[in-house]
Formats: sequence, C-alpha cells, structure tokens
Amino acid sequence: MEEALIILNAAVSGMFHVFSWPVFPMMMIGICVGMFLGLVPGLGGLIGFALLIPFALAMEPITGVAFLLGMSAVVTQTDTIPAVILGVPGTSAAMATSLDGYPMAKRGEAGRALCASYYASIFGTIVAAGLFILLLPILRAVIFAFGQPEFFMLILLGLMLAGSLAGNSLARGLIMAGFGLLLAMVTLETSIGAPRYAGEIIYLWEGIPLIPVVLGLFAIPEVLDLARRGTTISATTVDTRVSGLWAGLVDNLKNWWLIIRASTLGALAGFIPGLGGQVAEWLAYGTAVASDKDPSSYGKGNVRGVIAPEAGTAAQKPGALVPTVVFGIPGNAGMALTLSVFLIFGLTPGPDMITSKLDVTFGMIWVIVVANIIAAVLALVLQRWLILICYLRASILVPIVLGTMLTGATMANQSFGDVALFLCFGFLGYLFKHTDWPRVPLIMGLIMGGLAEKYLFLSFDLHGATWLWNRPLVWVIALVIFLSVFFPPMLRHYRAKRHGKAGAPAKVSGVKVSGYDE
Repeated sequence: MEEALIILNAAVSGMFHVFSWPVFPMMMIGICVGMFLGLVPGLGGLIGFALLIPFALAMEPITGVAFLLGMSAVVTQTDTIPAVILGVPGTSAAMATSLDGYPMAKRGEAGRALCASYYASIFGTIVAAGLFILLLPILRAVIFAFGQPEFFMLILLGLMLAGSLAGNSLARGLIMAGFGLLLAMVTLETSIGAPRYAGEIIYLWEGIPLIPVVLGLFAIPEVLDLARRGTTISATTVDTRVSGLWAGLVDNLKNWWLIIRASTLGALAGFIPGLGGQVAEWLAYGTAVASDKDPSSYGKGNVRGVIAPEAGTAAQKPGALVPTVVFGIPGNAGMALTLSVFLIFGLTPGPDMITSKLDVTFGMIWVIVVANIIAAVLALVLQRWLILICYLRASILVPIVLGTMLTGATMANQSFGDVALFLCFGFLGYLFKHTDWPRVPLIMGLIMGGLAEKYLFLSFDLHGATWLWNRPLVWVIALVIFLSVFFPPMLRHYRAKRHGKAGAPAKVSGVKVSGYDE
C-alpha cells in the first residue's frame, strides 16, 4: 500500500510539473517544432534533437527536457499527413502507415485515415504509460540490486546493442561504437592532471563537445540531401478539407484490443535498446495482419493497417524512455541524445530517477502523453493548413535550417573550434550516411564513454577484481551481451538457409515488410 501511495504521489507531482510555468509553454514550442519536422519528409526527430539541444541547455533541467520530449513525441503524429495524403512518409516511422493510409486517401477516406491515426497515437501513449505504472514496482526492486559493476556492464550492453542493431553489418556498428569511445577519451585526465589525447589544444581539455558533433553527423547530411532534391515534396493538388472525425474514433473503439496489443509491442520495441520506431511500427502492423480474418485487404486501404502501426510507434516513445532513465541505456537514437542532456543537467540515470526523483520521471512520461493529445487536437483543427507545408521548396527550408544549425553549434562554447568540429563531422556524417556506416553507435560511444570509465574505475576501487566472478548479475548481463552479438547473425544464417531450401519467401497480403534504419 505504501509503495502504491509513493507511486501515486509521484505521478500527480509529475503532472503538476508538466502544467507549470515555464515548462508548459516551452513544451508547446517543442510540439510546434516537432509537428513541422514530421510534416516535411527528409527531416525528422534526430534533426530536431540536433537543432534544439543547444537551446534546451540554456533552460532549467525540467523545462529543457520537456522542450525536447515535446518535440520528439509528436514527430510521428504529423508524419502521417504526407504519408496518407501524398504517399510520401514524413519520417521512416510512417512507412507502414502509408501502405493502407494512401489507398484510403485515393478512395476519398483521407480524413478517416488521418483521424484514426491521431486517436491511435493518443491511445498508444496512454497504454504505454499504464504499462510503466504497472511495472514500476518491479523496476524499483531490480534497480536496487545494481551496483557500479552492473552499471558498467549495462553500458557495455547498450554499446553492443547499438553496434549490432544499428545496421546490417555487426562489424561496422561495433567499429563505430569503438570510434565513439576513442573520442570520449580525448580530455584532461583529472587524476593525473595531464591532457589525454588532447595535446596543447585547450579547447579539447574538457572533452569533445557533443553539440557540434551531433549537428554535424545528423543534421548536415539530411539538409544537403534536401538541397540536392531542390523541389517541393509533391507537385499534385490534394483535398485539404477535414473530415472523418467521428469515423476515426469509432474505428479505434472497435479495434481496442488491437490497439492494446500493438501498443504493448511498441513499448517493448522501445524498451529494447537499438530497435526504435521502425521496428515498433512493423511489429504492430504484422500483428494486425496476422490477427485479421481477411489479410489480403492490407495494402489496399484497411483502416486497421493505419491504427496498429500508429499505436505501436506512439507507445515506443515512453517505452524507450524507461531504459534511458532507469539504466542509462538509451532506447533509441533520440534517447541517446536525450541522455546526453540528462548528464549535462545533472540528472544521472539510475536509482534516483525512480526513487527520490520519481516525480521527474513521471513528468517526462506525462509530457509524451500530453504532447500527443495536444498535437492530435492541433492536427485536427489545422489540418488543411498543415498539409500545405508539404509543398515548401527546399530552397526556402535549407538556408533557415543551416543558419539555425550554425547558431546552435556555437552556443555552448562560442568558439571557432565548434565551427571546425561542426564542419568536420558534417563531412564525416555525409560519408557515413551514403556508405552505410551507422552514426548512432558513434554518438552512443561518445556519450557513454565517460560513464563507462567512471563505473569501471569505481568497480575496481570498491570491489577489486572480485566483481568479475562473484556478482551473478554481472554474469547475467555478460550472457545477454554475448547473445546480442552472436544470436542475430546466427538467426540470419538460419533464415537464409531455410529460405534457400524453401525457395523465395512468401509475401503477406502482397506487402513486403522490411526494417528501416533510424
């Protein structure tokens, strides 16, 4: 009973945080930015994080986190609009939605598809928040069994998962994670008072700044590709009238059990580091196809094919937040950048986030839920005008985004070194993107390198070398690391061998389902 009261009080206090000043106004600004980023194909949440982190760092911790989470929570709300209306997903997390949403639009049911997607996103986040509350007592019990050795092993697990799940090549992912760890070692070693791999460059004595690196790696390649296209997203004219408000709600209520299943799968995909929104939406879409009496209707305009992926993608957001705040393992690329903001603000992941700072954790969960509800209402009211943003020319967007990026890159240190790093990693980011080298493991290595070093030294200082063999949880995590590295290649080999014997894999409902990189 006492445990339930603690959780209830923290949940109520977290809700008050969301609606306090200046948290709520800054969250609203983040929501507006996120809606814009979702509408324009080629942008998305990662660019949003890269652009907004410098501004968030100038705020109070709770305000800055709400600002970023408000943005990221709604990107997958408005990315449905170009996916349904134009057949061009605003982000890769709306690919599955476009399979049935676009055919619905072509037969005059665009309003129904869009409204169904908005409601599904709301219900998806609510289900994920409910799962967090139900599982919180278990998480609180588990986290108290962890010490410095276990947190060090969890950091290794996060790096391994990022390396093994960020792309098609395990070796490339682990190499990039190792590269990030090497970058994290560039600093002034406080224990001996001497520079480590920084030489006489005073700019690097505090470590490689994260903001110019993030902006360069993620934002510059996308903006350059947008500039190369040089055209509007679509040259066709569409009907911008709002309709289907009640039909979309009825569709959701009729498929309430599908929403619960899809949301649970989405939250699970978010909780497992390295997966993300793309995996969540395809898992949800797959369960909709598998549970339908007429699977052949998918890809032809079945509203369940819109509801399921939208609920799964929305639930992935709160799911990804849990391992980030509890264990310090980012659930996806966006959470990896959010983790860096946590550390800068002094919000150290671990027991404090679900004990003494549980209200802050609940505040983050409620930000995601409230932001989705607000974004859905705004999308319904402003839909006819939001669609027009899809027609903005790249020649208008690119200069604005580039100017914002350059300003953000220099906000932290106001040094020419920031500009040099920004351009250098922008060049590297463009090469990495177009040669299929994953960028997320590099950022995770850079962010988590300092934590890994801290927990490693503390483990040996407090426990000697005995923690390597006399702590069962260390061995459990080590086993998970082993499986995360070797199980996926074995599974791919087994599937390839099986398909080789059985012939080409069969298609489900004429729809080819595949994953998409973050």
